[in-house]
Amino acid sequence: MISVTENPVGKTYEALLDFLFETCDTFQLVVRSDILKYEHAFQDLNEWFGDSFIEVLEQHEWPSTNLFDDTAKVYYFKTTSEAKDKLLERSNSLYDWSLPDSPEDLCFFKDDEAYLSVSSELEEIYLYPTSDEEVAKIKNINGLKTVEISF
Repeated sequence: MISVTENPVGKTYEALLDFLFETCDTFQLVVRSDILKYEHAFQDLNEWFGDSFIEVLEQHEWPSTNLFDDTAKVYYFKTTSEAKDKLLERSNSLYDWSLPDSPEDLCFFKDDEAYLSVSSELEEIYLYPTSDEEVAKIKNINGLKTVEISF
């Protein structure tokens, strides 16, 4: 596991997204319906990403969060070039994906397993590479500050 110790911004964020879109199959964004003032926020989120939209599910848990008794709307998307363009159009960093201005907790998946987990609220970012080659590519992203964590 790799912890990202500083929020990737600008060109570093773009390079990280390039890597994630090459490596991962899907990504998600979350709209917290458990917080009443956000209950109806981003109702058109599936339209933002057009044909990349897969589905929206009511969930109490996703890679960076467990709400226990409440649920949120978790939107899933395919990693397409159009979707990457939309992410770059709407944000300049991973922590930009945070309520009230945007959906939150941008996470990526490879083969249905969490690959990048972000908690914007807690300012935590974790990567779960599946090979030494991926670790090397992550470490070579210019400006990305990381620490390897082993258990």
